[in-house]
Amino acid sequence: MATQENAIAPNESDIVSDVREFFVQYGATFVELATGKRSDVSALLEFYGAPLRFVGATFDMVMQNDADIVGAGGMGGEIDHLHRDGFGASELDKCDIEVLNPRAVLVDAAWLRRDESGALTSRFCVIYLMIHGINGWRVTSAISLADESPRTHAR
Repeated sequence: MATQENAIAPNESDIVSDVREFFVQYGATFVELATGKRSDVSALLEFYGAPLRFVGATFDMVMQNDADIVGAGGMGGEIDHLHRDGFGASELDKCDIEVLNPRAVLVDAAWLRRDESGALTSRFCVIYLMIHGINGWRVTSAISLADESPRTHAR
């Protein structure tokens, strides 16, 4: 029986491809929830893993379990807030993926948010730490950038 240590690791281009597809699916699900086209907020659990830490310029929250993630104090509350504010769409403007190892990636992303009329309302930039576990890739930490512009990472 192969252990995690001696299992064949996916190559970097496969990981990047998987993570890009993850963000395509995540973006579509997030938009459908925030625009009210679907209401199963538990669909977010295909993308987030508990505990989930989200850090912004004025807050630091830790969602300890799935109920916290989908609840009013977590991502479920953010979905409701966007829906009430006339959120219409979001598109991925930038998605730079740095493979840290076969089970961890750092993603530097920028989302363009639009209102119901299609007007650009904001450019929302986030650094995501993603982990590949038994359920596949999941975001475990997200940091909203205060200056709303993606960073370039140097090693």
